[in-house]
Amino acid sequence: MAAGQGAQRHAGWVAAAVSLAVALALERGAGAVDIQGVLPAAADYPQTHALLIDPTTGAVVTGSGAYSGVYDIQGYLDTGTSGILLSQETQQGLGVGLDSYIGTPTTFNDYTVGGIDTYWVSPPYSVSTAPFSADNDAYLGNPPPATSAYTNTVGPLQMEINQQAANAAIGPIDILGMPVMMNKVTVLDIRPDNSTTNLGETKTYIYNPGTPYNPGTLDTNPGIVPTQYYVRLTYTSFSSFTRVSPSGAPGPQQDPNPVIGPNPVDGTSASTPPVTISFTGRTATGSFLFDTGAQASFISTAEAAALDVTYASGTNASGDPYLITADTQQTIPHQFVISLVGANGQSQEAAGFYLDSLALQTTEGATIRFLEAPVFVEDVTLQNPTTGQTLTLDGDLGMNFFEPSMDVNGANAVTSPFDWLTIDEPGGMLGLTLAAPTPEPTTLGLLALGAATLLLTRRRRLKSKRQTPVDDGTARCSPGAGDPRFLPELPRPIEP
Repeated sequence: MAAGQGAQRHAGWVAAAVSLAVALALERGAGAVDIQGVLPAAADYPQTHALLIDPTTGAVVTGSGAYSGVYDIQGYLDTGTSGILLSQETQQGLGVGLDSYIGTPTTFNDYTVGGIDTYWVSPPYSVSTAPFSADNDAYLGNPPPATSAYTNTVGPLQMEINQQAANAAIGPIDILGMPVMMNKVTVLDIRPDNSTTNLGETKTYIYNPGTPYNPGTLDTNPGIVPTQYYVRLTYTSFSSFTRVSPSGAPGPQQDPNPVIGPNPVDGTSASTPPVTISFTGRTATGSFLFDTGAQASFISTAEAAALDVTYASGTNASGDPYLITADTQQTIPHQFVISLVGANGQSQEAAGFYLDSLALQTTEGATIRFLEAPVFVEDVTLQNPTTGQTLTLDGDLGMNFFEPSMDVNGANAVTSPFDWLTIDEPGGMLGLTLAAPTPEPTTLGLLALGAATLLLTRRRRLKSKRQTPVDDGTARCSPGAGDPRFLPELPRPIEP
């Protein structure tokens, strides 16, 4: 299942690759790393390349017709999705089959309180992945890797197939979820690139454990990069909230998802430190899904309530949602609104605000604190189709904290506070390396990069959906360029 958001939710995104800086305050003496300036929406997602292998023949699956000669599947590398999800267009173009059981088509259901997502199921295929970079990004018109580059193979396994045609304005979206990362170490190179051709896209690599670090080839084949800090992960299975029909039919591969905190399903891994959030003197903790497929981050209404934050009466899921303090009924300042699409296809809007801090405990003893951390408030509730048991996620830690981020109206953008991110599935660790100091780009360089950006419209999957700012002239408006809390175009400081 796509555990982080239930339904797969898509939208378009116009590339905003101009590299701006995040203000970092490093307080090593206090055992903390403070990061200030993260914005509500990620401006990029990790992607990867994949191809399918027919296990009966060993041949690479290639398309026909309009897909003639096509073998590559460029998809989003998503820790929040438990399986592999192909668009209807990719399935048909590559001739991927649909499975059946005793003469009945096999379907796979994700169950949430808001509704049911239903997918077709493919027969088994092996799936091989290759590294991703701007140089092989099909959306930029570049050719995919040669078939010899697809060296990490999993399966044979069955995949989910979207039953609906893609939104014409967005195009087909394919999701490479946890099955391609199981028993692997995933490396994300988030370092900014001021060139006018690369646009600073995240490079992704998937390695076998034990692959040596290659400092001499950081730009093309870094190996497993050692990082400054490690955050412990708990891998959690959400398969009990799904169903395969007809009964007895084999279903798609579903692998556990990484959570920061104890296992939210069964309470195990109690020693894994949770995410700690604070607001106006109140503190709460929770087990948050670490979700590389989420554009924005959320906390549940229960977590918000622990901070004395709630929706104003009648505004939750309305056309004009906004948040207030439960005790005094005062409007929370600096809010933003994101439009969500539920499992039933209906849209609703959720409000967000800035926590005073969101903290991750590292195994080194330091605390990584995101100050003025943007989150929206949403309940994602899963339901066991057999027992009726429900589970509401405490929160979802999306890529706006790790990738370059932007305001919901696109007015401001900042670079990532990190240069490297690793996801060690066998070791249960999230590795993070703080961004190195970089010189401020020259005016000419920024102009050239901005011109290149304007020419490129790229398709993006936004699990947190299309975003719209609150724009009613009140204090709930998303911070604009004049907000002193955000410092665009400042160079990152040298780490002490």
